[in-house]
Amino acid sequence: MAAAEELFMEQGFDRTALADVVKRAGGSLATLYKLFGGKAGLLEAVMVRRVEQSGARMAECAANSPPREVLLGLADDLRRKFADPAEIALSRVVIAHSIEDPDFARRFYGTTILEAQGRLAQLFARWRDEGQKLATDPDLLAAMFVGMFIYEAHSQAIAHGACCELDNASLAARVEFFCQGAGLG
Repeated sequence: MAAAEELFMEQGFDRTALADVVKRAGGSLATLYKLFGGKAGLLEAVMVRRVEQSGARMAECAANSPPREVLLGLADDLRRKFADPAEIALSRVVIAHSIEDPDFARRFYGTTILEAQGRLAQLFARWRDEGQKLATDPDLLAAMFVGMFIYEAHSQAIAHGACCELDNASLAARVEFFCQGAGLG
């Protein structure tokens, strides 16, 4: 998956052949087809792995910290992730392939964005159960929080990273505004 991710970012999805992945990583074409079903399946696996890594970071951040600190840490992770040239390149690959393959787009959305929102909703539910007076449903809060950053991710991908990056003060102001509206006192 690491070799595929590198090649997708370097050459683009369309110009990367599975033979290129095998050449870089070793193994065989038969194994790639058996494990992933093809190049689109490999792209999905790469993206799912990235979401799982983000989920692990979220769990680490949320262990014993107050909600504002956790959300600021997550926001900072998202900002760094979406400003990373490799992430921008991979986002462009996913956007382009999603246009060509609506089934891929639906699967991608379900295994990445919805998965991340679900993990975040669980965190909001935990805080609610611990006594935080949330202003609304944990699922809605999770969708709103993630949505604050998806815009930047798509803008960076479309503009080839030329968009303005959020500075620390702007990021903190967004998270503070969100926390006040969410009822995370």
